[in-house]
Amino acid sequence: MGILIAVLAMNQFQINSLHKMMNQNHSSMGQIQNQMPPNSQVQGVTTGESAEVIAAKILPKGVPAGYGADLAVSFDNASAAINVLAPFEQDTRADKLEGENLERYIAIGSQIACEFCCGARTMVNQDGTKACGCAHSAAMRGISAYMLENYGNDVSDGEILAEVSKWKASFFPGPTVEKYMASSGQGGSGSGLQTQVGGC
Repeated sequence: MGILIAVLAMNQFQINSLHKMMNQNHSSMGQIQNQMPPNSQVQGVTTGESAEVIAAKILPKGVPAGYGADLAVSFDNASAAINVLAPFEQDTRADKLEGENLERYIAIGSQIACEFCCGARTMVNQDGTKACGCAHSAAMRGISAYMLENYGNDVSDGEILAEVSKWKASFFPGPTVEKYMASSGQGGSGSGLQTQVGGC
């Protein structure tokens, strides 16, 4: 029963994160603020719109401010970003996260999962090791670790989690749109969109 409650709570958080992304034109994240190009700013979703139209409104676009230029990654080329972000994850590093950064990494990774390809319920286990071996999850853990080390004093766990959520949406555009449509009471599917970008 406790596991079921935890899973439901995590799913609700992710749905709320999608709604928040929909309702904010700009999020105040200091140097790492992700400012989408004007043509991808969310204008609100109308009932009955196609998955493609909704995708254009809710999926992140362009180069993330701050770290995007530093790492040469873009939401528009999520497949290539996987190879850049994944090496920063805890499990593949020689210089492991420690102390407060490790605690934050575990807290963030415990609130989101790469459930669309592997069914995992979290990104990390309670000790910070990976809970899923897929490349998408590695990249999501990687951006979390990178931001903690490079922007940790300037951003909250919630802001890092929001950035991880954006990459998850970029890796799984079809399922992300379907989840949003279901959460907003709309029928239809994201079948016209890619199920996943890059391999597992």
